[in-house]
Amino acid sequence: MQKANNNTAPIVKRYRTWASITIGAIVLLILAGGIVRMTGSGMGCPDWPKCFGQWVPPTDISQLPTDYKTQFVVAGREVADFEAFKTWVEYINRLLGVLVGFFSIITAVLSFRMRKIVPSVFFLSLAGLFLVIVEGGIGAYVVRTHLQAGMVTLHMVVALAIFAVYLSAILKAREGELKERYSRNIPAKLKWAALMLLVITTVQIVMGTQVREAIDLLAEQLGEGERANWISQLGTGYDWHSLGHYSILGVFVWLAIQMKDFYQSHAILKNLFIAIGSFIFLEAALGLGMHHLGIPAFMQPSHLLLASLLFGAEFLLMRIMMTLSEESGSEELAYDNQRNKEVLSH
Repeated sequence: MQKANNNTAPIVKRYRTWASITIGAIVLLILAGGIVRMTGSGMGCPDWPKCFGQWVPPTDISQLPTDYKTQFVVAGREVADFEAFKTWVEYINRLLGVLVGFFSIITAVLSFRMRKIVPSVFFLSLAGLFLVIVEGGIGAYVVRTHLQAGMVTLHMVVALAIFAVYLSAILKAREGELKERYSRNIPAKLKWAALMLLVITTVQIVMGTQVREAIDLLAEQLGEGERANWISQLGTGYDWHSLGHYSILGVFVWLAIQMKDFYQSHAILKNLFIAIGSFIFLEAALGLGMHHLGIPAFMQPSHLLLASLLFGAEFLLMRIMMTLSEESGSEELAYDNQRNKEVLSH
């Protein structure tokens, strides 16, 4: 990796700015997707890329043909009664997707000048753009198959992959700075624990998305008036999802205790642990709230957003710990020396 100098620093800074903007837009898109699910607006626009055959959606049923239910049949099913609110919720979600696409293109173009400074940033940016295009295709397929089971989960998994790719690109652009500012003495066993934490959280998010699909099915079968009875109908998938939080909490607490000797010298890691702990606490509070209050609709997007932010914070933690860990077995010696110094100081 070529070290940034006075000539390349503006290039790196510009890239990092746009990559950060892209990540912000991705987070907003995930939140918008949660609101779409919360409001049942997934089929607010029954066609793609247009909405009821128009580039600007209708605001009133009078703007639609009288046979719109049969004209815009999806997967052999008539569309539901037109509701302007649901149509525009879905359409705004699509507009945010287009915005992410534009930002991804800009980031990819800017990364071209990074190819000689940090080559991996260029390839990560191209991968991010490719995944954004794939995500758009999945979104179109979800609409055309009337929210086919499994596709919504895949849609979320790809969104997390895009999130991770752009976070990796930004970290790669800052890798030299991190290595200069912080010592590389994180024990290998701790970086693998951080990876385990991320994997468990990812599995938890996937299970949560599948629970969300099950809830959508129950809403369709039982109706909104039976919200209080939905949880009892969710089965073992929901039980495993509920228990998964304890696994995340257990690994996090163990890792946080093991890392306490590094907080003073590695402020970036300390801040990430504070963020992750806060997200885990808030996620637990929302999960308990939904369980005991009959899955209130307004809590669902917040639950999804916090899960995504938790994933992002854990991914950053894992990647930074990988960057700051020793390549050889000397990390254990450095860790033991630091422990010995603490003991002697007391």
